[in-house]
Amino acid sequence: MLPSLTNTPLFHKLILLTGYPCSGLTHRARQLAKLLQDLQDSLPQKPRYKIQIVGSHDAAHPRTTYDAGKAEKQARAVVYARVKRALSKDTIVICDGMNYIKGWRYQVWCEGKAAATTSCVVHVGTPIGQCVANNEARLRKREQKQAESDNKGEEAEKPETGDVEQRRNPAEDDGEEPYPPDLLQNLIFRYEEPSTMSRWDKPLFTVPWEDPTPPVEDIWTALTGIPIPKTPLTKEDATQSTPTTTASSETTSTANTTTTITPSTTLRTPISRPKIIPHQATQLPPTTDPSALHALEKRTSEIISALRTFTLSHPSTSLSDDDNSATGLSIPVPSSNTPVFIPASTLAASPTDELAGAGGILALPRLQRLRRQWVGMNRVYLGGGGGRSREGISAGQSGDAFVRFLNAEFEGLNA
Repeated sequence: MLPSLTNTPLFHKLILLTGYPCSGLTHRARQLAKLLQDLQDSLPQKPRYKIQIVGSHDAAHPRTTYDAGKAEKQARAVVYARVKRALSKDTIVICDGMNYIKGWRYQVWCEGKAAATTSCVVHVGTPIGQCVANNEARLRKREQKQAESDNKGEEAEKPETGDVEQRRNPAEDDGEEPYPPDLLQNLIFRYEEPSTMSRWDKPLFTVPWEDPTPPVEDIWTALTGIPIPKTPLTKEDATQSTPTTTASSETTSTANTTTTITPSTTLRTPISRPKIIPHQATQLPPTTDPSALHALEKRTSEIISALRTFTLSHPSTSLSDDDNSATGLSIPVPSSNTPVFIPASTLAASPTDELAGAGGILALPRLQRLRRQWVGMNRVYLGGGGGRSREGISAGQSGDAFVRFLNAEFEGLNA
């Protein structure tokens, strides 16, 4: 029985095509979209994925954009934006194009990871000689169309096809424009092949030129984690796949031997798809509430002002005899239930007897530096927190947290 998709949540799916120019990428993209749609129609369960192809070329961005680095960068930015918009929870996005730069594939992979997307790379493995032949066929086709448009009143003679062109060329029939020969050679030289050693190129599927169809079942399983059952073997298929017996057995029991075929449906080994979790490299930092940041600045400023007021009435570091806290100096501050505490050992090690003097423990430059340091560290974690494993602080907790930070700093001065 097939595993059902009824209770399976839908996530984004991304297929990134890559290959030499004129390797039949557009043909493979259309073929893959049709095969995935037919595969979904053959499965009894729902829901269904919409399949969308995002192309790399259009009228505004022809193939000649690869001649200039600035124009190519702008074209890639357009494709990146289209892929980002197309990613949705019920869509399989096929990014059609050479995608020949490994840094570009990594950028798209990061975007997929940020959107919790399962993705794969399909390498159209067409040889260089065949790519050159495909481009020449497109050039001839364009010249033929130009000649037909110049002679509209006359019947266009059909070109004779030789034995070499008897096989239908999908790269010639996809209606794509050719490359200039020099640009084609340049792009082939600049191509960076995908590798299974790179995490952004995995899982990797290679489709040779001779293969009529891509491995759509394996691609479907890699994207969804749902195996496709193998079709049961017919008697004719099993007879063809049965190994031949030895010569002695053929001579003794050729006429009386019959083969019994038991059809069976075997499921592929299920692939457990890991849960895609965006990390801090692919996740935007949370936006800070302006009011919460203002409250954080206000509370810390009040604490610094209270410490400055205390130094005016207690300018010396020496402890009074009537002080119950002989182990240190305790200073109550607003916005915090915990007082600022300076250990006696830290007071004794101070280079000056004045608390707020130059180099003193409560000198204003030191207090302002500590305040800026603490606000900078906790700006990201104000509110909801900056990471999955770290909780944020609220505006009401900022005073106590800042006092704890100051106490740890004062305690470490004599360490």
